Amino acid sequence: MTDPIPPNSPTPIRRPARPLAAAALGALLLVGAYAGATAVFSSRAQTLTTDLTDRLRASAAASGAQVEQVSYARGFTHSTQVLRLRLPGTDGAPQELLVTNDIQHGPLPAFSGVGQATVTTTFRPGDPQTQAAYARAFPTRQPRIVTAIGLAGDTHSRVDVPGGTVTEQGTTVNWQPLDGTVDVQGNDTRLNLSWPGLTVRDPGDGTPTSGTVGRVTLTGENRRDGPDDPIGLGRVTLTLDSAGLDAGTDSMNMTGLTISADTTAQDGYLNSAVKYDVGTLTLPGPDGAALRDLQLHLSLGHLAREPLARLATLLNEAQPDDGQPDDSQSDAPGSPDPADPLAALSPEQQTQARADLLALLKENPVLRLERLNVTQPGGNVTLTGQFSLPGAARLSDPDLQRLPDQPDTLLPLADLRLNLSATQAALNDLLGTLGPLAGLVDPDTLISAGYLTRSGDQLSLDLRLDQGRATLNGQPLE
Repeated sequence: MTDPIPPNSPTPIRRPARPLAAAALGALLLVGAYAGATAVFSSRAQTLTTDLTDRLRASAAASGAQVEQVSYARGFTHSTQVLRLRLPGTDGAPQELLVTNDIQHGPLPAFSGVGQATVTTTFRPGDPQTQAAYARAFPTRQPRIVTAIGLAGDTHSRVDVPGGTVTEQGTTVNWQPLDGTVDVQGNDTRLNLSWPGLTVRDPGDGTPTSGTVGRVTLTGENRRDGPDDPIGLGRVTLTLDSAGLDAGTDSMNMTGLTISADTTAQDGYLNSAVKYDVGTLTLPGPDGAALRDLQLHLSLGHLAREPLARLATLLNEAQPDDGQPDDSQSDAPGSPDPADPLAALSPEQQTQARADLLALLKENPVLRLERLNVTQPGGNVTLTGQFSLPGAARLSDPDLQRLPDQPDTLLPLADLRLNLSATQAALNDLLGTLGPLAGLVDPDTLISAGYLTRSGDQLSLDLRLDQGRATLNGQPLE
């Protein structure tokens, strides 16, 4: 029998090193799992980037721009994509913008959180001369968008444009930093951007000129029925606190600009409204005439959603998808007419597009001038109206093809209403802002000729066109 080791014995008791081995094995498994996940997310990031590129291409095409992928270098933890964005130029020549996406793959992209990838997007002009000016404007830090792609595919993007100052040929421009966020969750998109504005100073030749742009905000939300829905529902609002231009006696100022667009749906139809509102507008000139409460509210309602969605999809597909402009044959005989939105479609697509357009017209959409208003010291001047084509139910495909050459054939199909309401004092005030042209229009002359009717101090005009029959203030127009 072996004697037990005495309690005070110096001989140590050996224990298995299982915790250390388990930790080492766990670390190896963790590293392997991370490596495997990173490889998966590397592939997934390329797929997501391709999808986002396709969406960008479709969105750009709707505004006449083109997107081309220049390169995609895929790595294990990091990939780089370069896109070329061609924008329509004011002089007819396209402007190029190179877009670089630096992609850190998941599951711990850039060790900043859990997700599929983090994408840092930067931009630079394609033209070398413009590139040099861009580098002077942002010498230390370029504008960028950082997008975190979550495990479920949702994205959170933060826009970061540094402030700065640039002086070119004596003109100094100083702008404040711009920041904001764009969130995409499934088919929902939310946008929130804010910019404090800029100032411009030009000493000129003895007559200095200055301009300011106050705070600008852009907010919006859009919800699509699915990834293939080209329209979506939602609202976007742009606000501008103030803007001004001062060049001695010639100055112009505006305050309280709001532009909003709202798209809703009901019973398979879309209704879209856009509103332009200005608090005050001071016009240039020695008198400095001021307009208040400028309002332009428009709406287009009762649009059949399904044919409109098909038509929008067809027109998006008609745009070149290779990123290469095709201007070489634009003047050749038989080439597509750039002014015709259907010209780039195939014959089958054109037939489908005309069928969808006919379906839209036969549902009798209504274009409304909800309100065109200006407030003067003497009161308001307000114009309202609407336009529709109830006779479009009689249109056929040959009729539709003849419309571009014979637009007057729409008149027997159309209903038009225009109503003007104003106090005489307000109308006199408004006409006074026209300067020398004010003498050409006199309210009393318009009343005598029957164009305006009077009720007390209130003036009005009622113009109607009922499928070919025109009346003004209830009297037939020959």
